Amino acid sequence: MNREIFVPLLPWLIGGSRIGGTYNTYISSVGTDGETGCFGKKIFNYRIWIEKIEEEEYLKGAYYYGMNCYESQNEDEIFTETFPVTEEGREQVKAFLEEQKEKYFSM
Repeated sequence: MNREIFVPLLPWLIGGSRIGGTYNTYISSVGTDGETGCFGKKIFNYRIWIEKIEEEEYLKGAYYYGMNCYESQNEDEIFTETFPVTEEGREQVKAFLEEQKEKYFSM
């Protein structure tokens, strides 16, 4: 599998949150194909978002395996890590998800 994890720029993730709006959540997967779909294939799903807890912002990266949507996935099957809302944190979330993707597709 040669597809890289994509992490949006911080301004996109921050969205309109600083002017009374909301944060954006980026949702994607690796293993789906525009021509052949996803059935019968290994799927690595991930999402990236910013969460605000008591006036502090955190960059979150989560992943899970399979064809269920995030809301239908068992909570104990979703793995989440927290990173700082910085360019370094953005690079860290990408490295974290890339590592997990590679582990999954090498099984």
